[in-house]
Amino acid sequence: MRTHRTHSSLWLLLATGLLAAGCETASTPGAGEPVDSQRAALHRAQSCDDLEALLKQDALAKMNAQIDATIASYSAYGYPRGAAVGGVDNGSVGVPGGAQDPTDTPAPVPPTADDGGTGQETSGDASGSGADPAHSETNTQVAGVDEADIIKTDGNNIYVLHGQSFYTLTAWPASSLAVGSSLAIEGSPLEMFVSDDKVVVYSSVNGAAIYEQAGVTPRPGYYDYLLIDTMVGGGGVAPTPGNPSAPSGAPGTPADGGDAKPLPPDDSEPPSGGDTPSSDGAPSGGDTPSSDDTPPDADAPAPPPPDGGGADEPPSNDPGVDVPGSGGVWAPLTKITVLSLAGGAPSVVKEVYFEGGYSSARRTGPNVRTVLTGGAHGPALRYWPSGLTEYPETAEAWTAAFEQLRAENAAIIEDAALSTWLPYRFEKQGEAVTLLDASCSDFYVPDAGTTSYGLTQIESIDLADLAAAPESTSIVGATDTVYASHDALYVAARSWQQQAAPGEIFVGTNLTHLHKFDLIADPSQPGYVASGSVPGHIINQFSLDEHDGKLRVSTTSQVPAEPRWTTSNNVFVLEAQGTDLEQIGAVTDLAPGETIQSTRFVGDRGYVVTFRRVDPLFVIDLADPASPSVAGELKIPGFSEYMHPLDDGHLLTIGRDGEEDGTVTGLALQIFDVTNASAPALLHKEALDGAEYMHSEAEYNHKAFTYYGELGVLAFPLVSFDGQTGAMSSTLELFNVDIEDGFSRLGAVDHSGFFSSVPSGCYYGGAAVQRGLFIEDYVYSYSQGGVLVNALDDLATPVASLPLPTPDSFGYACAVDGGVAEPAPAPEPAPTPEE
Repeated sequence: MRTHRTHSSLWLLLATGLLAAGCETASTPGAGEPVDSQRAALHRAQSCDDLEALLKQDALAKMNAQIDATIASYSAYGYPRGAAVGGVDNGSVGVPGGAQDPTDTPAPVPPTADDGGTGQETSGDASGSGADPAHSETNTQVAGVDEADIIKTDGNNIYVLHGQSFYTLTAWPASSLAVGSSLAIEGSPLEMFVSDDKVVVYSSVNGAAIYEQAGVTPRPGYYDYLLIDTMVGGGGVAPTPGNPSAPSGAPGTPADGGDAKPLPPDDSEPPSGGDTPSSDGAPSGGDTPSSDDTPPDADAPAPPPPDGGGADEPPSNDPGVDVPGSGGVWAPLTKITVLSLAGGAPSVVKEVYFEGGYSSARRTGPNVRTVLTGGAHGPALRYWPSGLTEYPETAEAWTAAFEQLRAENAAIIEDAALSTWLPYRFEKQGEAVTLLDASCSDFYVPDAGTTSYGLTQIESIDLADLAAAPESTSIVGATDTVYASHDALYVAARSWQQQAAPGEIFVGTNLTHLHKFDLIADPSQPGYVASGSVPGHIINQFSLDEHDGKLRVSTTSQVPAEPRWTTSNNVFVLEAQGTDLEQIGAVTDLAPGETIQSTRFVGDRGYVVTFRRVDPLFVIDLADPASPSVAGELKIPGFSEYMHPLDDGHLLTIGRDGEEDGTVTGLALQIFDVTNASAPALLHKEALDGAEYMHSEAEYNHKAFTYYGELGVLAFPLVSFDGQTGAMSSTLELFNVDIEDGFSRLGAVDHSGFFSSVPSGCYYGGAAVQRGLFIEDYVYSYSQGGVLVNALDDLATPVASLPLPTPDSFGYACAVDGGVAEPAPAPEPAPTPEE
């Protein structure tokens, strides 16, 4: 038995390359009615038989939609012009899939797309003892909800992931900076938490040995396929006779995927590898700055880990690359290593491994929740008939060939065992590795065929009960954004909805699906509450915020218009009613033609910055969630990329300066007075000049933005480039921030002294300063070269300097005469009286 979609749904596959995203779409709203709301509720599997049935229904619906779209492409054009097959990674995100069969060949992934606490000021350590020196903490969205990062401090010590090791640095007194201990971390470390005497480290590893020790055979990389109209979506892999999944540019495929008719097949073997899908699991990735009217891509890959990768990552996309100790098998896993600091030196107390790529994590007290994406598998299907070696001359022959293929795929799906779909989880204890069972009732499945491919896993660890296995909650369908308050965790994903039939104008209305999980009833495992959808896409986690049990969401929507599409911006308020996140209030059509650059919700207000030519800062009054409104707006050139609340009435921002004609210039810091919501005002602006190009990680990663409220000092890394001389520099910039007096630059800390030779371009790699943190009135700056400590009243002379071993991967970005830039002698610390 097979299912069919309407022509409208089929044309969506050709026009956007993404499956329809929802079930029930509201009609054109009247006054007070929700805007394009959808039901997106998840179904919890009641048993393993129920889960198997749900997964097979989903696989059948997606397979049928793809076969239907291929058949429809012939009737629309006379041959499959413009239709391309794009792969969606159902293995670990961001790594080669290890395909071993032409039907499994990896292909490029299509684009995927908190409470206003500053999370910054603190005195005393994380445990609240009050005994440690005052210090800054990781800049988080919600105060008290910790976010993982590459560096942490408790005031006495600094903990840092450097290269492939975890380091404990003695940090106080400032002049005593030294390495206390270090421990090698398996794989490529990504981020970590530090909670009292426990450390949670995330790393990406080649898990070939783990599979072998567990007695499990790694599955070949598996990719589902969907059709992409290259005139709209661009790129992809064109289906060709005899080669169902050849990468674009391979023999038998059009070079540009455009108007050219696919070439006839040749006798060459299809390649064994393909383009590696981009990762959405990099730490708190974000938007790259844009110098034109095009908004930053919210789903662009985040910057790589600080060390640029690790020894366990293969140097190429070839899935057959030989990794030492792996027997030549590449089997990517995400590892969580829990360390204990109780004995002084760190020791490993728990090691668990997961299929799927690291996306993000949150910690509240001892409860650590990790979100992984990817890891979904399923039976390998074909999307080109094996016997079809040339293009049929008639639509009937074309249809018959693909109907036969449909039947073959349906039989494969029907015969597949449940285990084909379920991700592997392992725990290592000493030398023994065990496969952790998955509970079928912990899986949530949407209506068949309504979401993108992939799997989202929420893995929960209780640091107070490390003997217990991680509690797992899995959602069929990939998600790309994570937000958490003290009470709830939300995951969000971009989807699409079709509104046009073949022959009509391509119309795609992108939607964001949102799923809410409760963290209070059972802190050890998030419990599913409700789901909902809103039109438009979100740019990052700050687009979401929960306040008094209601979710506020800011989105930018694509709006069909002639002669070209335009955009509209919105703020929605959603509330859980049963299993639905129902829209109870909305502000729509903000700044038509512009796109949201940043959002921050603080209490009963929302602050939204849009941009095309000038920067409107909108103040949204959310005191009445059912009737939100625009209280005021301010238009100035440029735009803010990150907004940080100084207090209830003032915002500190970093972003881009600009001119009245929309030209974007250099970096700028600003302070806005929003005390009077109806009349927001720009109080102070500090434009950073002196270089042709400037860039800061703080523009797209809030963890690189360190505002220490106790001293009123801001620190952020800066890379600058002089187009005339070619000179480059990377510094930690420091500014006094005062609501009355504005900005005053304290100076900068330069790490170039750590490197004996810094070739052109190296500062974009390992030599860049990455973080700054504060202990009392000292600033500590970190790069791949090491750590410098400077008194805030004397940034020219370091109080202490600690070179760290240059990571092996540093040379990939900073090679000098074929070698690696070596650390230079450390700057001499200035004599300092005992603290």
